[in-house]
Order: sequence, then C-alpha cells, then structure tokens
Amino acid sequence: MTTATTRFDQKLAGILSAAAEVFAEEGFDRASIRAVAERAGTSVPGLYYYVSSKDELLYLIQLNAFDSLAARFKSEMVAVAEPEARLELLMRHHLGRFLANLAELSVCAREIEQLRGEYRARIREIQREYFALAQSVFDDLARKHGSSSVDSRTAALAMFGAINWVSTWYRAGAGPPAEELASGYARLFLYGFVPSAANASSRNRLAGHEGEQHV
Repeated sequence: MTTATTRFDQKLAGILSAAAEVFAEEGFDRASIRAVAERAGTSVPGLYYYVSSKDELLYLIQLNAFDSLAARFKSEMVAVAEPEARLELLMRHHLGRFLANLAELSVCAREIEQLRGEYRARIREIQREYFALAQSVFDDLARKHGSSSVDSRTAALAMFGAINWVSTWYRAGAGPPAEELASGYARLFLYGFVPSAANASSRNRLAGHEGEQHV
C-alpha cells in the first residue's frame, strides 16, 4: 500500500523534475512558479503545499542531486580497490544520473550562484564533499603511479568541467549510453587521446633541444 509519505515524495519529485525543466529552458531568474506548476500538472497553491518558494525549488533540485551522488559513491567506492576503477565508477554515477535528466544537470551546473544564505551554504558544503571524493581518486592515482602531470585539484576540476559539458550537446537516444560515455571519459583522463603519439612527440622535442645544445 502506498503511504502518505510515499505519495508526498513522489509528488515532490515530479515537481522538482518539472522545475528543473522550466529553469533549464527559461533560466532561474525568468522562470515563474506558475510555469512550474503548469509543467507539474498542479495549481500554484498546490505547489506551495510542497515547497515554500522558487528558491527552495532550486535548493532541493541541487540537494537531491549532489547528496545522492556523494552518498552513493562513498558507499560503493569502498568495494573498489583500484583508483582507475574508482574514477570510472564516479563518472558512471555522475553521467548516469544526469543523462537521465539533462535539465537537472543544466540547473546544477549553471544556477548555483542564484542560491543565497543557508541554501547556498548547504549546497556548497555538499559540493565540497563530493569534489573532495573526486580529488582523492586523483591523489590515489598519483600515489599508485609515482607521479602526475598535473595536481589532483586541477585534474578533478577538468574532469567535472568535461562531464558537465555534456548538457550542451548530449541528446537522449542519439548519444552513447552513460556507461559507454563514462568509460570513454575515464580512458581519456587516464591515458590521453593518443598517448603513444604524445610520447613520441615529447621524445622528438627533447631530442631536438638536446641537438641544439650541442650546436
């Protein structure tokens, strides 16, 4: 039997999904509560039964996304020993969630600055926790392999920049599935696009410099 709490949660989830679509299409500033209510198939008073304001809608969209991503990765990473596999796991979770809801990704990536006060502080706290988890994976990679070409913070920032950018080009049904995309991104970050060519180029440049020194 469906409980009142379950019905509340399901209705709220529908409202948040509708709000994410409206915010992504119109921008948070321009979007109206009425537009969200219409997209969710409810009245404005009915919507206010579940949330108190447009700001709370934005907060809950981001809270649900980042809290669930951080919690799931923390719970599953303990069973994954190799940092390479952890990196792919993180990307698979991140892309799997957001490719199923590109509007949510767009809102989480672009509208964080619209939050104020406690809402902003709480989301920033969760984002820092999630980012620290990602950075720890790159730290583990550097320790395992003895060195890294860039520091772990830069690597984590570049990774999130790359995988969050999919909101601008990915089309459901036309792009690769989340697991395939995550695997491709992981290989790109771990090994480069053409690592053998990069190594050869580096050797050639070094050889050229050495030759110049003897002239």
